[in-house]
Amino acid sequence: MKKPPLLIIFVALITLYTSCASDFVKLERSNDYEEMYSGAIALYERGKYERAKLLFERIYPYFRGAEQAEKIRYYWAYCEYNQGFYQLAAYQFKEFYQTFGRSPMAEEAQFMEAYSLYLDAPGPDLDQSSSEQAVLAMQNFLNRYPASQRYQEANAIIDELQIRFETKAYQTAKLYYRLTTGLSYRTYLEAALVSFEAFKEDYPDSKYNEELLFLSVETSFKLADNSITSKRKERFDKTLDLYEEFLEKYPQSEYMNKAQDYYEQSKEELNKLKID
Repeated sequence: MKKPPLLIIFVALITLYTSCASDFVKLERSNDYEEMYSGAIALYERGKYERAKLLFERIYPYFRGAEQAEKIRYYWAYCEYNQGFYQLAAYQFKEFYQTFGRSPMAEEAQFMEAYSLYLDAPGPDLDQSSSEQAVLAMQNFLNRYPASQRYQEANAIIDELQIRFETKAYQTAKLYYRLTTGLSYRTYLEAALVSFEAFKEDYPDSKYNEELLFLSVETSFKLADNSITSKRKERFDKTLDLYEEFLEKYPQSEYMNKAQDYYEQSKEELNKLKID
């Protein structure tokens, strides 16, 4: 069988596209809301999410309070979601379950609000505000639906986001540490120590604590060594305390030899202060 020329196929596609566009324009300009409702759902089912959303948005006020309103809002949320507009999708899913709290789709909508925020959340290198919103929304979902079939998935997402927070906090602490080696290093020594301590309190079981506790010993020594005389004793004593904590927690650490050097140097400086 002879294949049709490419030109004929191209013309046919253009004709089909033009016809679809023309049908949409007629729907958009129509005052028949039932026809627009059916057309919007048909567009959604064909994957024409942008066009479907425009119709859902237009007809929703007309159907507010009617049976169709629930379905309109549901599809509207998924139009945003399927286009990758996750913040807008989260908003629409939230509007759905707050408006239609008794709907059999309310549980799904509340999960999808949190899941949309999760998809919108960036990697650990960037600001984690969206991740925090996602965790809060997912926890609210679990609190409301503790027997949900999505319970394990929701917990897994929370765990993943908590790892992002941990990684972000670690990167922030290391950033302060790197700044202590720059031209204005004295400015950042105390800030680095504060960030190390905050990390330890927030993530007591983290795999990064060994490294950061060693860096606390090192940074504490640098701070003491660059301090005025009246503050040197207090700060070298702090270095010894941090070393003792490090020795107790990580006696076999790869950083032990370096940590011990800071310990010995701190003791020498304290002995000098006694002589003076």
